Amino acid sequence: MASVADQSREAGHVNVRRRGDALRKAIFDAVFAQLMEVGYTKLTMEGVAAAARTGKAALYRRWDSKDELVLDALQDVLPAPGEVPVHDDLRSDLVALLRFVQTAFNRTHGTVFLVVAAEAGGDSGIVRSVINDRIVNPSRKLLAEALERGVRRGEVAREADIGLIAGIGPAMLITQCLTDAALISDDYVTSIVEKVLLPLTRLD
Repeated sequence: MASVADQSREAGHVNVRRRGDALRKAIFDAVFAQLMEVGYTKLTMEGVAAAARTGKAALYRRWDSKDELVLDALQDVLPAPGEVPVHDDLRSDLVALLRFVQTAFNRTHGTVFLVVAAEAGGDSGIVRSVINDRIVNPSRKLLAEALERGVRRGEVAREADIGLIAGIGPAMLITQCLTDAALISDDYVTSIVEKVLLPLTRLD
């Protein structure tokens, strides 16, 4: 009679012995893979464990629920707003800040924004809350501050609608995330800055 281990191998569910950072990375990678495949509502600890090729107990030793697991995975990969450098010219500031949003998308393979869209109107909103707090709201605030510096340097017309301009860049990137599964390229980021945002600051 085949052992449980033999049966597991035959079913293709072999657990891999990993510890520490290697196991943590495998679990977080599995979280984002599952988010893309089944969405947040249908994501389960069992599904993540299977995708990470580890035991469910390994997850519950670290996280009490899928909410804690997803939040920890997001905190691990999302960039920090404070890491965005400040430059002496408007174009460099705008590019750096949109790349901050680009990084959030690319590091999670776009899953976070897909989940945010799926959560719209729902009761949970846990991922939406994290993305708003860590990415969307900070990016708009930092973009507005960069535009204000541009006004003081004479790069931005005083009549320019700073709030509107600050919201356009992140909105375009998020829309791109929701309509195209490919990673956001640096060229797309610079095209938004050069063809959309900078012209709006000049009011020519």
